[in-house]
Amino acid sequence: MRAAIDAANAAKPDLVALTGDYVCWRRSEIELIPEQLAGLQARRVFAVLGNHDYFTWNQGVTDGLGRCGYEVMKNVSTAVPINGATLQLVGVDDPVTRHHDVRAAFAGVGHGTRVVLCHSPDLAPALAARGSDVVLSGHTHGGQMFVRGVTDRIMKRIGLNYRGGMYAIDARTKMYVTTGVGFSGVTKRFGEGTAAEVAILTLRRGVARAAA
Repeated sequence: MRAAIDAANAAKPDLVALTGDYVCWRRSEIELIPEQLAGLQARRVFAVLGNHDYFTWNQGVTDGLGRCGYEVMKNVSTAVPINGATLQLVGVDDPVTRHHDVRAAFAGVGHGTRVVLCHSPDLAPALAARGSDVVLSGHTHGGQMFVRGVTDRIMKRIGLNYRGGMYAIDARTKMYVTTGVGFSGVTKRFGEGTAAEVAILTLRRGVARAAA
């Protein structure tokens, strides 16, 4: 975890987005959040919660992230000026445990590029319908243990349609699904597309949008 923090800081990001599942199952893990996750250096650090955060203790996780100085977004939005442009940051609460409220999250969203944080990538079509430009998700760990012809079939059977990487949801909306850091349950990762990562994304003004 500390290596991931160092890698993120080395990129000198304007913003950091955390997309959920900071603990696995035990409440004792919540006590480690300030030790493991503190120290991200950016203008602002935004976070949404994941299903394991709710399985464990969502308020405890929220408080732990708050002690790190990070902003936990639960179905809310905020405007963030970056280098002369305005990003509309939207945080959608966890859909897996049905705490999401897309309408509330987008209420009051103003003009500017819409960057949406949501733990589960399978909500992406609904977020695209709200005019999202970029969706940032996690949840899948890239399958964590990938066996070609098996893992994708299992994931689709349980309703997971985006394993990892960049997706075009429609003509406007792009989604990046990070494989994240750490594990879910079994402490192993193997196979194509399952390596832990810190994703560095650069947003640039498009020609058509600039002309408008």
